[in-house]
Amino acid sequence: MPRSLIPVVEDLSEAALTVMAQTIDPTDTGQLRWGIFFPRQDVDSVDLDEVTTLDFRPVSGRRAWNSPGRLIPNKTPDLRHLTIEPVEGYYKWNEYEMQKLNERARGNAAIIDEIIGNSIPGKVRQITEANYRRIEVDAFAAWATGTITVKNPQTGESYVASFNFDSARMTTAGTAWNDSSVDAYDEFIAWMEDAIRAVGAIEGAVMRLSTLQAIQADAPDLMGGVSMTRAQLATRISDDLGYPFDFFLFDDTVDDFTDGGTTTASANVWPTGRVAAVPSGGRIGRTAFAPVTRAMELVRSLPNQGIEENGQTVYYSEHNDGKELQVSVQVNPITIPSEQKLFVINAGV
Repeated sequence: MPRSLIPVVEDLSEAALTVMAQTIDPTDTGQLRWGIFFPRQDVDSVDLDEVTTLDFRPVSGRRAWNSPGRLIPNKTPDLRHLTIEPVEGYYKWNEYEMQKLNERARGNAAIIDEIIGNSIPGKVRQITEANYRRIEVDAFAAWATGTITVKNPQTGESYVASFNFDSARMTTAGTAWNDSSVDAYDEFIAWMEDAIRAVGAIEGAVMRLSTLQAIQADAPDLMGGVSMTRAQLATRISDDLGYPFDFFLFDDTVDDFTDGGTTTASANVWPTGRVAAVPSGGRIGRTAFAPVTRAMELVRSLPNQGIEENGQTVYYSEHNDGKELQVSVQVNPITIPSEQKLFVINAGV
């Protein structure tokens, strides 16, 4: 299929499809939560020098009259250099698909244009939503584990990149909370008290349903030996901690690719066993969106078209002497948790 077919249909130009992609709901109709805890923030470059939050609260000393006071030194925070790797999906129409398209249209250019118009925008929408799901998966892996797993989409090979957060903020329970030798409710309350000392005021905790069930099973009974409901449990925890409290249950799943091919498997967004404190206000960090080169080129060549340099960007490419047409959607994001807002435990359940 010659690429010249595409610009004939104005709504299928790279610019028009980019504008469309950038209007697609980043929450996937409310199913994605990365923007709640890690709001989007545009940045100028894919290279970031991230300053870690400085947890330094010095106390002055008393001095004798006519003597020097306490020197309050500067304490330099650590720097982390981060490089954003692109998030990109694509779809390729091969020669046979193009052949069948032309057969159905019987060479009628107007019909071909109509069929392309029905298929390409739909595929762009699907890829754009898949890109947002990658942000979702990486954001909550960064929060729950302090790492991001980067997988080569061509070979399936992967490596784990660590944010190197302070180990005191990401711990593992000595005994799983569902073990009969421990009381999950008491373990959770003690851990939340530590979380308050570490991050300040809290409003809840993120966990999987299995963790909540272990806590609920060991929670104190009401009068008459009646077990607490989840609403009553949240109220009891709030009373014990002295802060408003709610459970943020996170058992959402996505279809993630298992290798360099097209095989997928259902995967949980929130890792098993992890419990994370939610600080007051709910913000854990930010999701940085860097510019995309192709978007910058579109903005320069087509100003006033409503194209964002830092947003989802659509582009075409040809392969195999023009026998194949590929439509790709690229965005350059990375989620960066604030270390001062982190307090996570692997509860083992």
